[in-house]
Amino acid sequence: MKVKKNCLVRVQYRITDDAGTEIDASTPTSPLEFVCGRGDVVSGLERGVIGLEIGAKKRITIPPEDAYGPHDPKLLKELPRAGFPAHLELVEGQRFSYRSAQNAELTYRVREIRAESIVADFNHPLAGKSLFYDVEVVGVSEDTGDGK
Repeated sequence: MKVKKNCLVRVQYRITDDAGTEIDASTPTSPLEFVCGRGDVVSGLERGVIGLEIGAKKRITIPPEDAYGPHDPKLLKELPRAGFPAHLELVEGQRFSYRSAQNAELTYRVREIRAESIVADFNHPLAGKSLFYDVEVVGVSEDTGDGK
């Protein structure tokens, strides 16, 4: 059976960036499982596995717009340093999350530390990056809706 929209797909995968640094990978006992076309994974991965059969291996190059989007400078916000506990040592790259007034969980990364403020980056950590997926299809079946 070939992968098509609404099929349950299981893949072993390894994701790398432009430099070849591994970002994530499945384990032999825990393949990535998703229903193709449902939007549970980045759209570039869904499109990249269409037509593949069990045992097929493929390298899929996914540009930012088909992954986590471009890096948006409007999502860089200056936050007052006084909003953090005085004893907290801030480090560039450090991540924080909080609940918004609308009860959404928001995550940001400390991009820059200034004397009286920090620059917080609310972009997804992989925004603006091309991703390289090495995949092997290990399962394809009709989606029964029960997650099996």
